[in-house]
Amino acid sequence: MNQDLDYWFFFIDKSFRKIKVRKALKIYVEKILSTNSPIIFEFNHLSLLLGIEKDYLAKIANKSALFYHEFHIPKRNGELRIINSPNTILLGIQRWIYQNILSHIQLHESCTGFRKDYNIKHNASKHLNSNVILKMDLKDFFPSINKRRVISVFKNIGYTRNISYTLASLCCKDDSLPQGAPTSPFLSNIIAKRLDRRLNALCQKFNLNYTRYADDLTISGDTISKKLISYISDIINDEGFIVNQDKTRLLYKNNRKIITGISISSDKLTIPKKRKREIRHSIYFIKKYGIFEHVNRQQKVDII
Repeated sequence: MNQDLDYWFFFIDKSFRKIKVRKALKIYVEKILSTNSPIIFEFNHLSLLLGIEKDYLAKIANKSALFYHEFHIPKRNGELRIINSPNTILLGIQRWIYQNILSHIQLHESCTGFRKDYNIKHNASKHLNSNVILKMDLKDFFPSINKRRVISVFKNIGYTRNISYTLASLCCKDDSLPQGAPTSPFLSNIIAKRLDRRLNALCQKFNLNYTRYADDLTISGDTISKKLISYISDIINDEGFIVNQDKTRLLYKNNRKIITGISISSDKLTIPKKRKREIRHSIYFIKKYGIFEHVNRQQKVDII
């Protein structure tokens, strides 16, 4: 960082005469470099970093909805999941934003989804040997996160409001996070960091375990009261998220317990029998018909 700082300070001293301007730019540069993020002074600078002509980049930022392909995937409950897949150019932009900016941001330890070295096994293992488990779901997780909250992510890194607005526009569709963009999972984790911190602190007071895998919240321990569940719901609502009441479950020792697709009913991690049968069934038909024909036959490709 020191070498980068020296380089930028030298550039600023050579390029700007006014002392106030130099001082302001040095503060700006120092804050952004402290997060290992790239320096972006203004829109033209961003277009150079991305290698995209500025007028075309402005069109993408201002009319991002035109650069997505929308399709639907059937859910297990019969409803349709809306997926918005960015086109090749926007996909490249979003990957650049993720790799160069977002991936450096620290997440809360209780967040186990959409991050390196964490998975569903890690998430489920936190709740082994528990007498009671509370499962909660955040309704419309990505769509519930609006552009204003995404702008705040980039502003907190240190970027100017204009740059933060542009970066957020390149990550959002119709004023919210689209499901299908590579930036959405990590942005949602960053925005949910305060939720994770508050719920984890609350659970520690009651000797409970807490994890969040995307929109799936799991809390476990010896006892969980209805009053505590109500308080947890209040915190979730206060943080700008909505509890999906239809998916709230309180499971006891004698109940079948599946956490992010893994069974912990026998106090060890196992794949549920039903899932094993589905996998064997899929392998058989993939070998017989091929992967694409199997997917067409199943008409059920929701792996999210």
